[in-house]
Formats: sequence, structure tokens, C-alpha cells
Amino acid sequence: MKKVFVLLTMMATLLLVACTQGVQSNARAVVSSYNPTTNSVSFKVEVRDPNNELENRDFKIVLEGPDNFKKEVNQTIAKNVTKTISIDGLSRTTTYALSVFGTKDGAEFQLYRTNTAFETLAQGDTQEDPLFISTPEKFQALGDKDSGNHKRHFKLTADLDFEGAEFTPLFTSGTPFTGSVDGDGHTIKNLKITVKANVNRSYLSIFGYASRATIKNINFENILIDNNEQPYTGIHYVGVVVSKVSNNDFVMENITIDNASITIRHNINQSALNRNLYSGLVGGSLQGKISNIVVTNSELNISQYAVNGTYSNNDPATAGTYVGGIAGLIEQDKGVSIGKLAVIDSSIDVYINQDKKALGGGLLFVGGIFGANRSDKSVQELVSNAEINVEIKRHADTENTKLDTLYVGGIMGTLLKANATNIYYFGDITVEYDAVMKEIFAAHLIASTTRSTTNALASGSIMITAPNVFSSTLDVYNYLSFGPWNKLAAVKILDAALIKFNDQETDLSGYEVIADGQSALTSEFVKNYLS
Repeated sequence: MKKVFVLLTMMATLLLVACTQGVQSNARAVVSSYNPTTNSVSFKVEVRDPNNELENRDFKIVLEGPDNFKKEVNQTIAKNVTKTISIDGLSRTTTYALSVFGTKDGAEFQLYRTNTAFETLAQGDTQEDPLFISTPEKFQALGDKDSGNHKRHFKLTADLDFEGAEFTPLFTSGTPFTGSVDGDGHTIKNLKITVKANVNRSYLSIFGYASRATIKNINFENILIDNNEQPYTGIHYVGVVVSKVSNNDFVMENITIDNASITIRHNINQSALNRNLYSGLVGGSLQGKISNIVVTNSELNISQYAVNGTYSNNDPATAGTYVGGIAGLIEQDKGVSIGKLAVIDSSIDVYINQDKKALGGGLLFVGGIFGANRSDKSVQELVSNAEINVEIKRHADTENTKLDTLYVGGIMGTLLKANATNIYYFGDITVEYDAVMKEIFAAHLIASTTRSTTNALASGSIMITAPNVFSSTLDVYNYLSFGPWNKLAAVKILDAALIKFNDQETDLSGYEVIADGQSALTSEFVKNYLS
């Protein structure tokens, strides 16, 4: 009996899809893909009329909500066409009913009806309708566990002065930041991250770990990060803004950092734990869109107790120590738009001390902008005069089969997959090491690259002091490939450009010396820093 009842019900449904005011029809509307925001909705409508019963293809779409809310949209929808309908003027967190009406034999009848079509979103669920932050306390509360803030959207309405207060990094790999913060031009200032509970973590920065997030239009001023109370011993990601980004949809743009100081001691007296370190004044390991970022009057001080990393297929692995004025590493084959980056009147100091005999055989990448860029997307408009100082001390008993390789460049340590354009370095690089190394690559611009550049300019000096080295490659722009591209035609130097190894000056006479640099560059962003 139950089976007969179900069968009769199905037949009735097929024969009588719509029945309003005595009208019966097999025509029906199919509504799908509801996409609500906090104050609007869009959805798709198709009207199927298998027996050609409808009088015309003009339909009325009715949206109903609480307090007698009602909104009608008249729409013509051709046969076999799905049309997107948009309705605004809605209220947040409200459930709406939806009906679709057509016409047959001069009578209006209902083709579709649901009392719970969708619910609009809450404030903070979209970038267009963010939650507002006006105090340091509200900003720190973004990291509250179980708050759901990691996926919400926020906007600053005032400068946030922490007045020297301790700050806890906001997000971790367990709850990465996937929302957005729009600073609207305001400043976050005078905060520090120094106590044991806050620095003894893999992701050390203000925002911590981020994924599909947007961080934009924020000024950071007088930020202090110092892990002296509890140096970390695992994989470490360090920066002022964000530590690690795990998705290429990440956006960071229109950021300034002034008077920031990062001091990191890493992997002290360890031999078994991972020694990888990724550190920059902006971020540790980044990907996505990184644009229009300026760092001034800041310092990055790294003490790394031995480095890690090996090559694979002539390409540096992500294992190693990566240090950069903007970021330590741009991740492999990532990056959407990277450009307009400046590190000015700042310093990068890297001290490597092998405190155990077993350590050695690692890779160290240091750059005024990036330690290493492993992206396959081109970069442009990069400028730095960061003072870069690298000191390396090898354990007295380390075997010669376990030697480190150093890549240090005024712009980048290495760039192997992407082209660069409009790059300019005019600072000084100093390298000192006390024993033999496997190899050293040093350059004013990029220390190791297989890709070409245009509009490249260099000045400043490279001074290297060492008792010995197995191999050294010293240049303005160290191009490692062969082909028609001529680096001497593309790269220009100012007359102050200089490289010395143990007081032996490197011959740079192949490069054209120009007077003021204006003719070498086409980017106004970079030209702004010409003296």
C-alpha cells in the first residue's frame, strides 16, 4: 500500500507541477546558484515549458522577507536560457522567500516557491561590508580562538597605538587567516612581540599564518620583534606583517613599514631539528600578489646556528636559510603580481655560527628585497639600498665535505625562473667568513640567475674578506645562462660601483658607467630613489 501511495504521489507531481488560481501546467522554474551578500543576492533562473503552455516568456520574480518586505522583478527569460537575477536593498542575516510567476490563458500562476531560499550574510562576511576596528584591543581580539575572525573582513577606522604593549601573533596554521584587513591608510604602531609565549612559535609576525587573505592600506611604525627570551628550534617563519602564506590568492598591497626591528636567534645548540629559517622585514615565505610596499629605517638581525638545504636538479630546494629585506622566500612557481617594492635606509645583518661539528653543507640566501625568488612570474620595480652584512663562522672540526654555499645580492640572492625589470641597488654589502666555504655568489643586483633583465642599475660596494673559498662568482648581475641576451648592454652601473675580494678589486669595466641613472630606468617608482 505504501509503494502505491508513493507512486501516486510521484505521478501527481509530474502531472501537476504548478497549480495557482485553478491553473494547471507542466511548466516550472528552476532556481539555482544563490549568491547572497550582506545586502544583496544574485541567483540563476531557467523556466522550462516542455508542452509550450506559457502565454509568453515574461515572468515575475517576487522576493519576500520579514516586516512585510516585498520586492518584485519583471524579467523576460527566453526558452533554454538561464538568466542571472540580482536584487539589492536587503537586510543582513535575514532569510528570504522566493517565488516565480508566469502566465497561462490570461491567468498568473506560480512556477516556483520556497520559503527559505537563502539567508543574507552578516557584517564582516564580505570585504564590501567589513567589521570596523578602532582600538588596539579590538585588533588583538582578531586572534581569539573559536571567534571565526580568521575568515572575516575588517577595516581600521583609526590609528592603533599599542604604546609599547606586548602583542600575540594572530593566526596559526590550524586557523590561517583567509579574510581581509583594510587599514584605510591608518597606522599600527608601538607594539612588540618579545615574551616567551609569543616568540616560541613557528609563525612569528603580527598576522602569523595566512592563506586566501588580503592585507592592504596599512602603515606599520615602531614594531619590535625579538625572540631572545625563547629562541625557536624548528622551522621558523618571521616577518613584521605575515610569517607564511600558503595560497596564491593572497594579496598584500599598499603597505609601509618604518622603524621596525627584528632580532632572531634560531636553532641554538641543535643538530637533529630542522634548521630552515625564512625571514624578512615584511614576511618570511610569501606568494600571491605583493605590491607597493616600502620599508624604511628598519633592521633585520639574524643569528642562525648553522644552515640547511641541498640542491635538486640545479635548483635550490626550499630548505635552507632565506633572509630578505621584504621576504626571505617567494615560493616555487607562485606569485601573481610582484612589484613596486623598496627597502630604504635599512640594514640586514646575518650571523651564521656553526655551533656543532655535525652541522654544515647548507644553503644561505640573502637579498635586499628577497633572499630567493623561486616564482615563475616576472618581477618589476624593485629598489634597495639596504646595508647587508654577512658573517659566517664554521665549527673548527667541521669536515670539508660539509661546506656552506652563500648567495648574497643587493636585490636578490637568486632568481632562476622569472625575468626582472627596473631593478636598482645602491647600498653596500659586506661578507666575512673565517674558513673555507664550498662556494660564494655575490652581486650588486642578483647573485645567481638564469633569466634576463631590462632597466637594471647598480651602485655601491661589495667587500668580501675570507681566508679561502673553493669557488667565488662576483658580479653586478650574475647571469648563468648562455644565449643572445647581453647583460652588459642591459645592466648599467654608476661610477661608485665596486667589488673587492680580500682587497683585490673585480674588473667591472665591461659595464657601461652612466652619470645619473635616469636613462637606465623607466619606472617612476624606482627613479624616485635616485640621489
